[in-house]
Amino acid sequence: MDIQLGAPGQIIPPVDRGISLGIKMEKLGYDALWWPDHLMGWHPDSMWNEDFTPLAKHQPSSHVHVDPFAMMAAIGAQTERIRVGTCVTDLLRRHPASIAQTMLTLDHMTKGRAILGLGSGEQLNIQPYGIDWDKPVAKLAEGLEVIRLLMNAGSETVNFEGKHFRLQDAVMGLDPYGTSPPEIWLAAHGPRMLSLTGQYADGWLPTKMSPAAYRDSLERIRTAAQDSGRNIDHFVPGMLGYVLVGPDQESVDRLLASEMIRMLCILMPNWVFESLGVPPPLGTDGGFHDFIPSRIPRAEVDRIVKAIPPKVSAHYAFAGTVEQLVEEIASYHAAGLRHLVMWNITGLGDPDLARFSFEAMNELQTELKAL
Repeated sequence: MDIQLGAPGQIIPPVDRGISLGIKMEKLGYDALWWPDHLMGWHPDSMWNEDFTPLAKHQPSSHVHVDPFAMMAAIGAQTERIRVGTCVTDLLRRHPASIAQTMLTLDHMTKGRAILGLGSGEQLNIQPYGIDWDKPVAKLAEGLEVIRLLMNAGSETVNFEGKHFRLQDAVMGLDPYGTSPPEIWLAAHGPRMLSLTGQYADGWLPTKMSPAAYRDSLERIRTAAQDSGRNIDHFVPGMLGYVLVGPDQESVDRLLASEMIRMLCILMPNWVFESLGVPPPLGTDGGFHDFIPSRIPRAEVDRIVKAIPPKVSAHYAFAGTVEQLVEEIASYHAAGLRHLVMWNITGLGDPDLARFSFEAMNELQTELKAL
């Protein structure tokens, strides 16, 4: 099968173990490592206890995230082939000029293997830290243009007049490592974000949707690229896919019913819940952008989990035995998928299956590559 397979980089200390794991993943044949850029995790504080997960005994907080760019630098400098990227960062916390400099530096450290994954952001990483949650998609659109201008500036000064960003006689003397700047991939779902992907991006990194929806969205991206005069023969259609893998159907069903997994589904927009015949758990006037985990009391946790049935987990994650997962992923490949970030969350649903799941993931990677 003509598909690249990525994996998550370690997001918690010890950092040296995370670096060793990254080096190991290259030896195992993975094509890329990806890190989220989060200040806050998705599980509420009131849920991170032994009533819900044995993991709370070993990790006191669900909000432990190392800086992705530092990990990309550490692992990228000690590997030769595997790519490193963010999935994803935003341009509300990080200014486009700083992002351009960081990515060009990583471009040199990795000899051209660093990828900038961008999205519009989540309010949980913004509002609690005193940053304005305002016009995130509009700022992303302008920021993409600024990043492109600066990464290609060479010895020229750059001027840009936008509603959200302004450059006047700006410079970025640091050139790319090779003949082209680092790739930019967008986490896009809605029409406006899909259009931006076609206009600016080198790759696409949404979360899971149906194969039919994936095919239709990819066509929207290609149309937007054509309308803007871009040649995207190099474009990589990707996906961030959460994976639940079990030895049999009984264990898979148990994983899908896990309260920790069902809470993760809060990430999905309201229209997805509605398409599954499930009332949006945060109400029709709310959504995941309004979800601040550090403010959610236990009673609200219980209500949300109860409102998300296991069929929603089945929609959100790739779930099954290795054989079932191979078949499901093949259907996405037929729809155009060419890079799957296989994010193993089995241990979150059932820590007793953690060891099995990592061995199964390596088996899955081998089988997919052999098709």
